Amino acid sequence: MYPELIKIGDFTISSFGIMMALCFLAGYWLISLETTRKKLNEKVISNMFLATMIGGIVGAKLLYLLENVPLGELIRHPLTHLLSRGGLTFYGGFIGAFVIVWLIARRNKISMWIIGDLTAPAAALAYSIGRIGCLLVGDDYGVPSNLPWAIAFPNGLPPTTEAVHPTQLYEIIIMFIAFLYIWKIRTKVRPAGWLFSIYLIISGFERFFIEFLRNTTPSPIPNLSIAQVIALGLIVAGAVKLYTFTSSGEITEAPDPPKKSRRKRKA
Repeated sequence: MYPELIKIGDFTISSFGIMMALCFLAGYWLISLETTRKKLNEKVISNMFLATMIGGIVGAKLLYLLENVPLGELIRHPLTHLLSRGGLTFYGGFIGAFVIVWLIARRNKISMWIIGDLTAPAAALAYSIGRIGCLLVGDDYGVPSNLPWAIAFPNGLPPTTEAVHPTQLYEIIIMFIAFLYIWKIRTKVRPAGWLFSIYLIISGFERFFIEFLRNTTPSPIPNLSIAQVIALGLIVAGAVKLYTFTSSGEITEAPDPPKKSRRKRKA
């Protein structure tokens, strides 16, 4: 564990903070590449990305507080909890960023599905990088385990001296593979929303099954966490969108471009 990378007096730079910065940098770089390739308005997309950074962080903090702080306490001391260090949830950030993107896309008359396809590879890679930060600070780990690769986090958040599933590591690997796959198929000629739907399904299934190895906030649905309920919603949304493409024949109408064959010239 390396929760603190640099410490000078009272000034500390945490490993999680560094990974968060790398998330945004990697995401911005990939989105910039795709914006250029798709010939979209770079200024609008850049402004949208900056806005989603704020919306994502605020959303991640709010959902964390709603899950972990009693409502009465949150109402009495809102600023104390909002300005406290740590305490972010991915799906809160996802929802916060989605709302911001929807508002900006609607104002600029851009399809949300186009934006979703644009950000799908970046979202997968950013999630993988973010989980490296969780692993370094000992956060979001799993339930106790006696497997050879189980890890204890004595200085974690919260600390545990018992070996547990390193679910952060599982998610790092799975979502990096997901990123490689999404990046590979991103150039296929498909209707707007196709790539984002695939991302929703993959990320939804990944999080849904990982949650069985973690002790997280339960939902009103027995034996399911709040994250699992949200993950199921993402899977359904992605599957329904893909089904509309199949049932309407949109995918068959936009086949991949034929590969150019090289013929040997006769001497």
